[in-house]
Amino acid sequence: MIESRFWKERLHRIAWQLRRVSKPPRWTERACCTVEMDLMIGFFMVRRLIELHKVSSRVRDFPMGIYSSPNAGINVNLVNRVDLDKLYKFENEQMVVKKPLYVANQFIHAYISFVAKDETRNWGGVYIVSDFDRNDCIWRIPMQTIRELFLMASQEGPSSMTFTYNPQKRDYDVSVR
Repeated sequence: MIESRFWKERLHRIAWQLRRVSKPPRWTERACCTVEMDLMIGFFMVRRLIELHKVSSRVRDFPMGIYSSPNAGINVNLVNRVDLDKLYKFENEQMVVKKPLYVANQFIHAYISFVAKDETRNWGGVYIVSDFDRNDCIWRIPMQTIRELFLMASQEGPSSMTFTYNPQKRDYDVSVR
């Protein structure tokens, strides 16, 4: 990545499109797919910005409050993955704190992805699980948490960087603030 500014501008546009509005448009399949694509691209961008040390440690370590619902003991597969109510125990949902890289990997390796609207018809959040976690739990990530991360990542760069040569890796370890 030569210049992260262009990536951050696009990430900021995605965050802006996820904002709550007083009169949200009606649900359409196109709108749902567009939001899902924006989320996938946005999380890929966040992951790249973190990996290339183009954001602050505050972004890298941002505590994301997300919600986990355990698997109901049913193997999740390509045929039954649309039956979320049967596959997961939503009544046992628990809040968990995860870092952005973990959440980004859920999006990048998504096996199930479902964007949901809330009672105001705004995008309320997304249900997502990677192919690795599909038989353990499904995650619900509030849209406001995603938007907050995207805005922070689009606005914050590192304030300082320290490079320490690591002979084991034959490369440098980077510490960012």
